[in-house]
Amino acid sequence: MGLFKAIKKRMTNQFIAVIVYEESCAIKVKRVKKTQTLLEETKEFELHSKERLSKDVITYIQTLQEDVEQTYIVLFLNSYGQGVVPSCLKSDYKKYHIDYNNVKEICIDKKYSIYASLIDIKWAEKLFIDTGLDFIFSPFLILDSLIKRETSQDKENVTLYMMNCVNSITVMIFKGGRLLYGAFINIAKEEDLLSSDFESEDTDGDSLEDEMLEEIDLDLEMEENTEILDILDDVQSDEKQFQSTHKDENEEVVSRLFGQDLRLVKYFDASLREFYENELYDSDFITAVKIYDSCDLSKEVIEYLKEQLLIDIKRDSIDIHDQLLKLAMQETDINA
Repeated sequence: MGLFKAIKKRMTNQFIAVIVYEESCAIKVKRVKKTQTLLEETKEFELHSKERLSKDVITYIQTLQEDVEQTYIVLFLNSYGQGVVPSCLKSDYKKYHIDYNNVKEICIDKKYSIYASLIDIKWAEKLFIDTGLDFIFSPFLILDSLIKRETSQDKENVTLYMMNCVNSITVMIFKGGRLLYGAFINIAKEEDLLSSDFESEDTDGDSLEDEMLEEIDLDLEMEENTEILDILDDVQSDEKQFQSTHKDENEEVVSRLFGQDLRLVKYFDASLREFYENELYDSDFITAVKIYDSCDLSKEVIEYLKEQLLIDIKRDSIDIHDQLLKLAMQETDINA
């Protein structure tokens, strides 16, 4: 251990984790010395705009900075201009319609990268111009760290991981250690981009199986084989009954949702369809779901996700502030 690190560990270190929402700002402070926690405090302030911290917030942070010289300010990046790319190559960014020159990226394990727009980073720096800003952590970085703490990861499973926050969800889909897809969605406001085609899928016609049966020549004179026709009729009848029941169950769940919960399932549905339908992504059938929940996801939403994905869902409660503090302490090599 270097001399500077040794001295720093013996000093009092203070970490201030900040989350900026549409109309409020939540702050958690942790003050540590060696391995002891000297102070933990959480406060929430009203904001008139996300573009400027209130005087109360600035005064509160500056007072804390005056109390402890070794202070680190950590921001949860809660804005649209960020994402993940299943590659670390600059040339691959163009394939995903991202201007590499206008983002800042971090390569993870030489396999995939997390990026944020320079505009959003400048916004964050401007927001904290009166106090300074030491770390900006993407929700993807937090979710990635949570995933890596999982004790068991089946390499054959295609697992959808979701982090549910107060006004956003972050989704990453992995097959083993390979990233297949990722999306960050702010659910605080309605966006027209994802609002179409949610309430009902296109049902003007038959199922995929029906279309395949119409197009594929079975090389059999099925009209003369009553046994085959009976079997096909039974299969198609069972399939249509299942689809009808499943659709009714989904609609029943959705009808009980409103506000932010409804936006969550709408955006999730659009994101899932993007993963399955967009040729850019190496899509595969999702076989497991894990949700890291920071704000008590409603039972109706969990029920909808189960009906949509047809698999059980595992859920862990987390505190986003604590995750921010943990990452900041790792970055500064401080343990408490």
